[in-house]
Amino acid sequence: MKAGLLQLVPHEHSGKVRHHRHTSYPGLFFALILVGILLLGSSLATQAATPAVNPQSGSVGLSGTVRGPAPTTAAVIVSPRTGTRTGTIPITVSGTCPANTFVNITKNGVFGGVTPCDTDGTFSLLIDLFDGSNVLVAKVSDALGQFGPDSAAVNVFYDAPSLNLPGGSTGRQLFLEVSTTVLGVNPGQEAGRSATIVGGVPPYAVSWDWGDGNTTLVSQGADGQVASKHVYDRPGTYRVILRVTDAQGNGAFLQMITVVNGPVNSSGGTKGEGLGALPGILLTAWPLYLLALVMVIFFWLGERREISKLRKQNVQGV
Repeated sequence: MKAGLLQLVPHEHSGKVRHHRHTSYPGLFFALILVGILLLGSSLATQAATPAVNPQSGSVGLSGTVRGPAPTTAAVIVSPRTGTRTGTIPITVSGTCPANTFVNITKNGVFGGVTPCDTDGTFSLLIDLFDGSNVLVAKVSDALGQFGPDSAAVNVFYDAPSLNLPGGSTGRQLFLEVSTTVLGVNPGQEAGRSATIVGGVPPYAVSWDWGDGNTTLVSQGADGQVASKHVYDRPGTYRVILRVTDAQGNGAFLQMITVVNGPVNSSGGTKGEGLGALPGILLTAWPLYLLALVMVIFFWLGERREISKLRKQNVQGV
């Protein structure tokens, strides 16, 4: 066969670089950017519309109430144990409780403090003690103020320091009394709180911690009623802590609850913020979007690498 009769025709898959007509990466990137903007906008709008939960409570606000049965399970005081003796206050009272209840602690039958039952079925709060013997009882209640059974009593002893007044007289121990323990209001509505200062040595420094990062500080020249007001912007369950210090530095402590009506999400560890507060559909969409973005980037980089290799092979083969 004559060489002139043999004609070599390059095959279309010979490795020659040809124009890529099938994958439009600029279009893909534009589409991904557009989807990302829409997804981010939806997430931000959802978070802005989700009311913040009081970071101290992690509880659920109320948008409506339907009277049902009172709680049937009692709380259990785990700490302190009966027979505990202390010379400092406040002390921490903790234990277990039924879900969706408030735990009210009484000392010798007098209100000592209230806290929401946490989502894991436990409670913990600080309370003052009377001088001498204090019989502590935990009383659970629902959002409508219906009380369940009492816990077993725990007897704790407090050795209060003596109050030495000018002239050698002895003053009374400082403590607080309150009539309303759980208060319900609407967002934007004034939440009025009051308590009665008993004992101690005037004047008094009074501090209201409203549970949303705001505090009110006032001075009072005599014992008796002290009152203040606060406006909450968002629904939630807020711990309100009242602290009073007298002229000798002795303190009294009282914890109450304000429920600001409106639907809020239960708080586990997210506190109503971050991706954990997003609805399930958005929580699923974000990982899928990021996966698609990474895949497109890797395909683009892979194609660029192959094109570079083919160009080098063509240059070497010339």
